[in-house]
Amino acid sequence: MTIVHTEGIFTHQISGCNCPGSDPIQWHLELLWQRLFPASISKPKTAFTFDVLDHFLIDALECKTSAMSFYQKLKRFTNNAFPERVPDRYRELMRVSRLWRDLKHRKWFGFGHDTEQDPGDGGLALFCPACPQPAQHMKMNKPESDVALSDGKGYMVSEGPYQSHLQQSLDSKERSTCSNHWAINAANINKSNLQSTGIGATACAQHGCFVPHSVVDFQKRGKGASGVSTLGHG
Repeated sequence: MTIVHTEGIFTHQISGCNCPGSDPIQWHLELLWQRLFPASISKPKTAFTFDVLDHFLIDALECKTSAMSFYQKLKRFTNNAFPERVPDRYRELMRVSRLWRDLKHRKWFGFGHDTEQDPGDGGLALFCPACPQPAQHMKMNKPESDVALSDGKGYMVSEGPYQSHLQQSLDSKERSTCSNHWAINAANINKSNLQSTGIGATACAQHGCFVPHSVVDFQKRGKGASGVSTLGHG
């Protein structure tokens, strides 16, 4: 099995528990108990230590390190002379890091140990703590491959209801009476290659904190309907 750690990428011989009563189907759970996150559930061949996943999240947050650069660094740690000889687990890192980030968010917001309770709309985001409170984007070649892990649970609104709202809204194009008014005229340019043309949100006017479940992607059909949607969800 290939083990990805903070100090490099290594290959070890690992076997699951063969004791009487053990379940080979739950081998991935044995890896998790040892602080190893498997890249797959069925017959995993690659695992990432919890430490390296935490390091990647901090590097991406504070140093703006891309996944490719982070993995290239690990390859250099493993074999600085011939990094191309190190097993390539970049795709696995991309997939596992998304799962790890989602699990961390659920844990931080109190949903890590209760598998029966699912976060509600905005349940994985923080409202402005100082205010009084009442009781993507180019189009993907394969949109079906973009699987949302926390749809509507954080600051972004739920995709399904938002698209339904846009379908029911009228498209109104604003025309400028001024000559060469680029700000308005550019908004009416055909942008069929874009999945969204901007972003809108409801925020606390005094402190600037975004309201959970209120951030929307502006669509090329017009920003009026999107603006109404963010106010409605917020």
